[in-house]
Amino acid sequence: MSVSLIHVKFGKRIQELRKKKGFTQEDLADLIDVDRSYMGFVERGERNPTLDKLIKIAQALKITLSKLFEDV
Repeated sequence: MSVSLIHVKFGKRIQELRKKKGFTQEDLADLIDVDRSYMGFVERGERNPTLDKLIKIAQALKITLSKLFEDV
């Protein structure tokens, strides 16, 4: 499976924001109703989250979608 640079950068962005909130992958996964392994795939750039999941991630982190994509 090919991992694109943009997916990797976006995954690192989610990881950075998650850690700033003091959440583990499992914490964030629970908040958006996905398995912890899914969050690992997203943070490594191996999965492409749907718009619904992106909205849930932003809401869980209490940020806007635009903030979620900042610097990506």
